This record gives sequence, structure tokens and C-alpha cells, in this order.
Amino acid sequence: MTLRLLIRHDERTLRFPLRPGQLVLGSAPECDLKVPHFTVSRRHALLREFDGAIEVEDLGSSNGTTVGGHRIDAPTRVEIGQTLAFGGVEAVLEEVADSDLEAAVTLATAELAEDEPIAAGDTPATSSLGAVKRFTLDHLPELLRALADGASAAEMAQRVGASLLATVPCSGVEVARLETGSEGLLFAGGTLDAGRSPVEVGLLGGAWVIRIGFASNAQERGYAPLVQACARLVDLARGTGGDVGRRLVSVPPPLPQPPTVVPAVQRIYADAARVARGDISVLIRGESGTGKEVLARYLHLASPRAGEAFVALNCAALPRDLLEAELFGVEKGAATGVEARPGRFELADDGTLFLDEIGDMAPDTQARILRVLQEGEVYRLGGHHARPARVRVISATNRDLDAMLADGRFRSDLYHRIADWDLTLPPLRARRADIPNLAAHFLEREAGRHGVGAAGISRAAMGALIAFPWPGNIRQLEREMARVVLFLEDGQLLERTQLQPAIRDVSDAPAGDGLQAILDRAERQAIRAALDAAGGDVPAAADALGVARSTLYRRIKALDL
Repeated sequence: MTLRLLIRHDERTLRFPLRPGQLVLGSAPECDLKVPHFTVSRRHALLREFDGAIEVEDLGSSNGTTVGGHRIDAPTRVEIGQTLAFGGVEAVLEEVADSDLEAAVTLATAELAEDEPIAAGDTPATSSLGAVKRFTLDHLPELLRALADGASAAEMAQRVGASLLATVPCSGVEVARLETGSEGLLFAGGTLDAGRSPVEVGLLGGAWVIRIGFASNAQERGYAPLVQACARLVDLARGTGGDVGRRLVSVPPPLPQPPTVVPAVQRIYADAARVARGDISVLIRGESGTGKEVLARYLHLASPRAGEAFVALNCAALPRDLLEAELFGVEKGAATGVEARPGRFELADDGTLFLDEIGDMAPDTQARILRVLQEGEVYRLGGHHARPARVRVISATNRDLDAMLADGRFRSDLYHRIADWDLTLPPLRARRADIPNLAAHFLEREAGRHGVGAAGISRAAMGALIAFPWPGNIRQLEREMARVVLFLEDGQLLERTQLQPAIRDVSDAPAGDGLQAILDRAERQAIRAALDAAGGDVPAAADALGVARSTLYRRIKALDL
């Protein structure tokens, strides 16, 4: 355990771990414990730690030092939990586990907060320095080699676009050649958000422009120099020969961030990239909060329909009459005072319609949907004219659809129409190895949204996050990170004590465990659960976990199961 001084002033909380020896507290920059407050003298007090105890001495400050509400004029011993005051700033001495002072995961937002304040609503890039490093080390040498080998401008445009899309956290990239009265699009990857104007980077007098979609102004500022350098690389290749042409290169969209490290989920997304190229329907099963809509959006972005609308509807959120009005639309005069409006099928024409919780749909509505899917057209409620509805349907449910099919609550003909590819997303408790990356991603995003330079997640907190069963799955983890960030200060690690009691109390991880030990324990739990579910059948458990049988046998031996 380590002693720590917790200081609160103006809505801020400062945390100073106390090392053995003498520490000077004050407002001067050279102080060991710097407290920037107008009631704190430049050299206000001296703290000494010895034999696990703390002694405080006032250094002749203007506003004095108090311990337990009494002003001191001689060195005074401070007990754990006792309150102090340095001028108008309150403090308390506390004990903290060493594992809550050691980072399991560090975030880039702490560096961003020190360099530049984040405007309200901005979200910084996820590990901006890491993205630039990946581009520089993994992609730039190949780009320069291609340039030296005489690559054409078209080839450089395609290489640069693919490299940016692979390394920079953006929604999409386009590289185009500007011509008189027209534009030649040479590379397009991902999708540029229609609700936010993409950044355009070109060179004065140059023939090329790079468009790239960022989520925030902070990302635009951070990556502008890199995108500018990429535009220069393309421009340098314009005289190296070869016909620019009109060939458009399109690549699959980047995987959802952060990328999964669980083989079963990696295989699902690899299969999704293949399935997306066709036009078959998809049924995604899984518990609430497992990322079904995230996968549905990936399927849309990876498909030829990516440039059209993605329309989502939660079928469990509305009663039957309102659900049918939302799905099929309403004709003017269908009821008193009702104006005409299109339904989701019309809005998704030529695009993708995502029907979430389709297992909650009434049988009559199921029959109407089946007809629309078979005919490719829809009649509004109260209408007599067919309207086009050539949609790709992706459905999702957390219900036991097999049981519903068996007892007739879900139509088998509709099931066969919507489930050309039927898959199940595993719950978060079955993919615990993803928890560190997911938690860090959500914490960094929320920290950037609130302008907090959080340092990362402590080993103790990470152990608790991995051990918790997460009945609400990824959505629950996301909301927990959104809550805890409100209690963090710049440069502070998320500690186990700041997690909700139900989460922090479930962990049985020893305080000294490292991250690898925590992950091994999570893997051991997942393998045991798979073996139990398979009745001890290792090949069946391997299939359920999405790993090779040889891999599972090797891990069983390594983990001493």
C-alpha cells in the first residue's frame, strides 16, 4: 500500500503519491507537490514520510496549515483519513493499493491535454501519435520506394489512400485528380460522413486533392500535416509516367475500433467482408449490447450499397400499429389529420435496412414484411400505389429464434428469407481478451469528449473489469467508462475504487498480478465454460471458441487445465 495526499480545490482533484523523505508543497513551479491556488503560498508546507506515517510542518505560510481543523505551528503527525487544509485548499491523507498506481493501459489523451485544450464537442484521435508512427514505420518506406521506382500518379494516389485509411482514425478517404470541368476519382475507401464536411487537402497549383473524414476538429488539426505530406507524395509522382486513367479502387472499410483480438470474432468479421459483396440477407443473433448494429453497419459499408442509405429500426420499441406505420409509411388521409410520409422500406431503397429485435415482431407484421421482401415494393398504409423498396435486410435478435420457430411464434418462411447467413455474436464474458482494448478505447473517447487528459487504467481497475461478467455486454462497459471519466482529472489513472461497487467487488485478482496473469485467468475461465458447454468435448469447444483444435490443446496444457 502507498500513502497519497488527495487535494480538492475549485472542482479539481489532485492526487500526490507520497514517497519516503521530505516533500515541499506550494504554488511555486519547483515544489514537489504543486498546488496552483491563490491561498497557497509559494512554499507552504513540508511533508515527511517515515515508518508508514506522515508528518506535516507549516513553512510560515500566509494562510496557515490545519490538521483535523486545528491550525498547526509545529510538526504534526497526520493519520490516514484525517483532513488537512493548506490555506483555502482541503486535503485528506489516504491509502491506495500499489496496483492502482501502476498503469495496465495508457492513453494518448493525457499528452493531448497537456499540449492544447480540447474545444467542447471535439474528440481527439485515438492514439494520434501511434497512428503517425504506424504510417511512418509501416507505410512510408513502401511509398517512397514506389516513388523511386517510377510509380505513376494513379498508383501513388491509390497507395497513399490505402495507407491513410489503414492508419488514420477516419470514416473515409478519397484521392482525386482535379481537371478542367471534371474530376478523376482514383481512390475511395470507407465512407465520408454526409453530415460533416470532409477535410480537403491539396497543394497550391497542384492537380491533386485528398478528402478525408474526421469525427472532430481536434483530429483535423492533429492529422493535417500528415495528410498534407501525402498530397505532396502524390504530386511528386505526377510526371513519372503512366496514364492517370479513370480506374476507381475501392477497399473494404476499416474494422470497428478497437480491433478484436478474439479469433472467433475476427473470423466473423472476415466472413462479413465476403458476405457483404453479395446481396444475401443476414441474421445476427446475440445478447443485447454485443455489437449487432456495429456489425450490421460494417456489412453495409463493405457492400456495393455503401453509397446508399443505412436505415435502422428497433422493432421492439413500438406497438404493432406504430411499427407498421414506421416500416411501410402512411398515405395522406389514412386517418384524420394524417399527412403522407414514407416508411423505412422506402427510405432504404437501394440501401440497407437494419431490423433490430425482429423476434419481437407480431405475426401479422411478419407476413407483410415477407411480401415486401418478395416483391421488392411496398404499399403505404391507406395507399394503393406500389413504391420501390429494393433493400438488403440485415436483421438482429436476442430472442431464442429456434424455439419461436418450433412453436410458430416466428414464421419459418420469413426466417428463410432473412437468414441466408445466420451467425451469433458472442457475449463480452466469452471474449474477455477484448476488454482491455475496449475499455481503453471508450475511456479515451469519453475523456476527449470532456477535455480530460486521463492517463489510463490501473492494473487493479483492469483486473476488476476483466473479472466482471458484464451482463449488459459491450454497451454496459461503454456506459461505465462514460461515467467514470466524469470523476477523473488530467494525468490520473482510472482506479479500481472509482468503478461501481458491483464491478470492483467481483474481482478476485491478487493485487500484484500483471496484465498477462489477468488475461490468462480470463482465458482459463472462457475455456472452462466452453468445455462445460461441450460436455468435455475438446473439438466441439474449439469450434465454439473459434480456434484450431491444436491451439486449444496447447492452451489447455499451458494453463494447466
